[in-house]
Formats: sequence, C-alpha cells, structure tokens
Amino acid sequence: MPPKKSSANQKLAGAIRETRSQAGYSQEQFARAAGLDRSYFAAVERGELNISFDTLVKIATGLDTKVSALCARARL
Repeated sequence: MPPKKSSANQKLAGAIRETRSQAGYSQEQFARAAGLDRSYFAAVERGELNISFDTLVKIATGLDTKVSALCARARL
C-alpha cells in the first residue's frame, strides 16, 4: 500500500503551486530555473514527498519569497 500524503505536505504543496502559478511559471519552467528535476518538482506539488529544508529554501528562493511566507500561505 502506498504511503498516505500528510496533511502538512498537502498544504505546503498547495502553497508552492499557487505561488508558482501566480509568478507565471509553468512547472517545467520553474523546475528548470530552480535546478530541480521536473518530475521531482511535480511530486513536490502533489504533496507526495517529504522534502528537505534545503530543497524548500531552493524553491522559496526561486519563487522570490521566503520559506516563512510559504508556510504562512499553507497555514502551517
């Protein structure tokens, strides 16, 4: 049985997806610009992964925001 997606991962994924979309990036464009594999980033946006703090910082930096802003948007 596949692992269940955690509530926190789902909320953070939604915040990342909304922020990326509002910035006008496609998943592929953003992943390339941030130095992430597109399929990996897609899994992040689906809330399927427990990402490292370093990856979260990389995503926030690529979105020109702070980790705290993503967490606030996710209501974490």
